[in-house]
Amino acid sequence: MNTYAGASRGEPCDNMNHRRTDAPVGYCPQCGGVVNSRILPKLCTIEKHDAARRRQSTYCVDCGTQLVTRSLV
Repeated sequence: MNTYAGASRGEPCDNMNHRRTDAPVGYCPQCGGVVNSRILPKLCTIEKHDAARRRQSTYCVDCGTQLVTRSLV
């Protein structure tokens, strides 16, 4: 069973990768939870993370790093 990172905050993630048995990515771009543990984490570059931010991903799907922080303002 997959772990939902947002569930601990009372906000279950609705990303469909959590429901797939063969998710094509290792981590969820919305909550950062592991969606496919068979995919090993990759070393990413700053450029790759910048591109993921432009696609509005909150977390990297390859390494699980949080890309975007929410402002409290």
